Amino acid sequence: MINKQSIWFTFLFSIILVLSIFYVTMNENDLKEFIEPIDTNDTTLVVNESTEIVSLRIQNDEEVLETINNLQDIILSETSDLSAKNDAYNDLLLISSNKSDEQKLEKIIKDEFQSEAFVKINGGNVTIVIDKDEHDYELANKIIRRINQEFDEPKYVTVKFN
Repeated sequence: MINKQSIWFTFLFSIILVLSIFYVTMNENDLKEFIEPIDTNDTTLVVNESTEIVSLRIQNDEEVLETINNLQDIILSETSDLSAKNDAYNDLLLISSNKSDEQKLEKIIKDEFQSEAFVKINGGNVTIVIDKDEHDYELANKIIRRINQEFDEPKYVTVKFN
């Protein structure tokens, strides 16, 4: 009797057989086209300024993800009381709100100041890392003023340069 397992075995065996025949019948010139030599002697590491911004974003995303998982564990736990679940839910809403604000501020900095930036909001503190080599105090002051316009209450804004 023919079943699914025997059909799959026959199918995979026939593919392996066809590929092996193809490999055996190929001449060396055709095989060399598939295999490209890799030069391992010339290895250089290029670090862009944007890689620091990317690493900050990845680190922040990992921290946020860990916090979200912990808060979800509290919400889904049967042993947690109602106030702990409410606090965890409010913290999840705050994380979501902060994430959207961070993205909005990064877009403002990119559009108005033509600079890549990483923004981190933590309570009343806003930390901004600008992707520029030189420290420009005038630019930092403009960014601080512009960021404070986005919030109803004053925030403590810090601008750092790479």
